[in-house]
Amino acid sequence: MIELNKKLENEIKNPFHAYLLISSSSKYLIEQSKLFSSMLLFGKNEYINHPDIRVVTSENMNTLGVNDIRQVINDESIFPVEGKYKIFIFPPGRSLTEEASNALLKTLEEPSDSNIFIITSNGRHWSHAKDDSIKNILPTLKSRCRTIYVDDEIVYEYNFEINEIFKYLEIDDRTTLNGLKKEFEDISEILQDLKIVGQDPSEKLFQFIKLEQMINNLDIHNANSLKIFQSSIEYLVNNILSSTGLSKIEFRYSELLTNAIEDLSLGIRPRIAINNLIAELNKL
Repeated sequence: MIELNKKLENEIKNPFHAYLLISSSSKYLIEQSKLFSSMLLFGKNEYINHPDIRVVTSENMNTLGVNDIRQVINDESIFPVEGKYKIFIFPPGRSLTEEASNALLKTLEEPSDSNIFIITSNGRHWSHAKDDSIKNILPTLKSRCRTIYVDDEIVYEYNFEINEIFKYLEIDDRTTLNGLKKEFEDISEILQDLKIVGQDPSEKLFQFIKLEQMINNLDIHNANSLKIFQSSIEYLVNNILSSTGLSKIEFRYSELLTNAIEDLSLGIRPRIAINNLIAELNKL
C-alpha cells in the first residue's frame, strides 16, 4: 500500500491554504495529492472518492485555461459538503496558462478557511527536476503557495526492459502488460534502434512514425496516447544521458529529442514535431 510522504504527513495538523507539490513523477504527485487530501478530510491513508476532493480537469489535454479556473473560483465559494475543507488538486499533466495563473492568484491572495488548493508540477528525470518544475509556475503564484518537494523512491536503470518501460509510462494495469507483452517488446526494440545517432534520418523518421502508430494502437483503457508517446521519448533521452562516455553528438541528439518533447507538450501535432526533429538531425 502506498504511504503518505513524510513531508506531507507533517502538514496534516496545520495545513496551509495552498501548496505547490513538485516531484519527478507525475503518477507519484497525483497519488500523494489524493492521499494528502484524504488524510486532511478523513484521517485515512487511502484515497477516498468524495465531492470535497476535486481533481481539476479541462478539455485541453495539456493546459488549464482561464475558463477552467473561473469554474474553480465559482466552486470555491461553495462550502464543503462533509469535510472541514474543499480541496482542489491541479494535476501535473495540465500546466496553467499565464492567464489562468493570474485568475487563480486573485483567489489565493484572499484565501478561504474552508478551501485548500494543491498545485502539482513534475520535472523530468533527465533534467534538474526541481528547476524544471518551478520554471513553469508563475513566480507570484508560487509565492502564495507552500512549496514541497516530494520525491518518489523509484530508481530506473533505463535498460529498455519492458517491465521498467511499462512502469515508466505510468500504466497501472498489470494484466494489460501481460496481454500486450509483444507490443511492448516491439516498442522497446524501436527505442533501442532510435538510440543510434548515426542512423539515416529518413529511416529514423520512419521509426518515429512507427513508434507513434504502435502507441496509438495500444488497447489500454483510458490511456493518453500522446502522453505515452512523450514519455517513451523521455525514456530514450534518459537512456542516452545515462550512458558512459557520452559524445557531443549524442548530447546534441538528446537536446533535439527534448525539443520534440517540448513541442508535443505545447500541443504541436506529433508528425510535425517529428518532422522538425528530423530536419534538425539532418544538420548534424
